[in-house]
Amino acid sequence: MIRCFVLCCGLFIAIFAHAAKPDFFTDEMDSEYRALLKHIDTLLPQTDLPLAYLPSFTPFNLLEIRPTKFTRNEDKQAFSNFSFGVFGSRMLNVTREQLSQLPALTICKKQDCTQERIDYIKRFIADSADDIALLRQNAQVFIVQQTAPEVFRVNNTFYSPTQLITYYPSEKAGFVPSANFHMTSPNEAPDLLLLANTTVQLREMMASHKVAAIAKINEQSINIVFGGIADNHWGAVLFHSTAIPASGDYNHLGLQYDIVHKISDNSFYYQTN
Repeated sequence: MIRCFVLCCGLFIAIFAHAAKPDFFTDEMDSEYRALLKHIDTLLPQTDLPLAYLPSFTPFNLLEIRPTKFTRNEDKQAFSNFSFGVFGSRMLNVTREQLSQLPALTICKKQDCTQERIDYIKRFIADSADDIALLRQNAQVFIVQQTAPEVFRVNNTFYSPTQLITYYPSEKAGFVPSANFHMTSPNEAPDLLLLANTTVQLREMMASHKVAAIAKINEQSINIVFGGIADNHWGAVLFHSTAIPASGDYNHLGLQYDIVHKISDNSFYYQTN
């Protein structure tokens, strides 16, 4: 929720100035998170440009950290906002007030913009039908994210022209990305390059329709995320086999649905908030 975001966004001051931590953090998780901060500081060069790293906060991108071993949805959602506050304060070069307002940029509460999003999603579904079918058949791929044609993510590996970084979940919280990683050059990882090549056409389709990421929910369902920051995502779930969720339900990432609209018998539009 936005109210939770504003609260959590301020918690980074307590964490680093007073060694406090969120209630859902154990000491081990806190250590894992601090190690991740050090890794990111090493990986990304300092810049004075405002919002230079904002694209890296989009769903499934480098600075959208997921605690894959958290069990409570409430903790997952609270962590999403908390982590955005921490990394945003370090990387975005904006004021606290500006930072707290950024997630609202992806929120759509009016019927007109909701319908525009649904129509946009329908066009993507029609245009990408063959590529989505191939993704469903590809048992080796479960996440596809793209920032640029040569900067993208497949599963837990982040690709660039000069290096590949594969992240492994941290032991206690299951953070991905984490400080547990393997870095290699493209010519040293032919298997990873081959896997990435199976997603080329899909990533081209994603780029043409401005899709942030696609993630498999299970063996059948797929989450197509068009955009978002922190716990504010919007997109569509395809091949959904049970009842369409309602506002207030949680998705597979532990984010709470705010708006849900049925697109077809097995697909729906959503906004989390």
